[in-house]
Formats: sequence, C-alpha cells, structure tokens
Amino acid sequence: MPIARIIMGEQNTPEAQEQLLEGHREACRNGFLATSDFSIAVKIGDTSFMIITVYETAEIAEANKDARTKWIAERADLIRDDFYYEGDVATLIKGGGGALVSKYPEKLI
Repeated sequence: MPIARIIMGEQNTPEAQEQLLEGHREACRNGFLATSDFSIAVKIGDTSFMIITVYETAEIAEANKDARTKWIAERADLIRDDFYYEGDVATLIKGGGGALVSKYPEKLI
C-alpha cells in the first residue's frame, strides 16, 4: 500500500522558504527523498508551504525517518512551525482518470 507524508510548514522569512525549498529539491535528487516515487512542494504564501511525498510502501517510507528528522533539525532556525501527517494513499490518478504512476494497484485509479 502506498504511503503519503504531508508536511504543512511555516518559515521565518521568504528567504528561509526558498532555502528550504532548494533543500527539498536536493533531497529529492540525491538525499533522503530519493527513495520516494514523487514529492510535490506547493508555496501557499511568502512564508508557508505544503509538501506531499508518496512512497510505494510503508517500509520504504519508514526507512528514511531518521534522515528526515536530522534534515529538519539541521534547518530548525529556518522553520517557525511544521505539522506532519502520514497515511495510506486512497486515490492516485491523473485528470481524465489515467494512472499517475503505473506500478500502483488498479484500486487506486
């Protein structure tokens, strides 16, 4: 079952937000998020964002929790507040009804 992690974050400044977003991009390319199937960062305001990351299995998601915790701790001075949610993915489709990622079960489409 695919797992989604959702982070709602408030940053101290717009510059802090950009620094965190660049760090997110790097973590997707070469860091702890490289094992995810995809990760989307959405700027909600000048100092807030939401990140949704999907993993193929709970085991893959669980394997990077320590690295995620360390990554956040190293950037604590940039973060005003964050909320973290995790749950099973119930729907994973593109507009028009096609599969977003083909390796997931048909029941998510």
